[in-house]
Amino acid sequence: MQRAFRLIISLGCAMAFALPVLADQKLAVAPADEYFGRQKLSTLGIDNMIRDTEQRENFDPTLASRLVGSLSTAEDALEDWAHKYPHDSWIPKRAYQMSHLFWRMHTPDANSLADRCRSILFNQFPKTKYAVLARVETQAMIAPDPSAQTQVDPAPGATPAAK
Repeated sequence: MQRAFRLIISLGCAMAFALPVLADQKLAVAPADEYFGRQKLSTLGIDNMIRDTEQRENFDPTLASRLVGSLSTAEDALEDWAHKYPHDSWIPKRAYQMSHLFWRMHTPDANSLADRCRSILFNQFPKTKYAVLARVETQAMIAPDPSAQTQVDPAPGATPAAK
């Protein structure tokens, strides 16, 4: 009986010392009902913006450059999220996906935003699989610029012009 009493007292003391320490620790993963950035997007809202932008770019790549503004709000929210939850394991994948979407837009603003996403990856999550992949990728590999492809194949059956 005396042993059980000592055990209970010992556990009570241990909890009394441990709880304040645990209470000071920040959550590693952001809650789904927290909002980030100037537009106050949730983590799910950021995911939706990524998915919607990807679907629009896939449907009509010529519209991609017009999507910079809407995806930039998600990038702003992602930076805020990474600042508040620097160890959140959900961030690297989103930063990686977003950098690819920005690269596919082929504008100076989009390239700058892609660099910001990659900066999050390399500075806060350097050992994740997404950072490892991103280190060896270039924009030309992921999103070749269609305007740089000026060589046009001749029509089938066409003969080259005589000199």
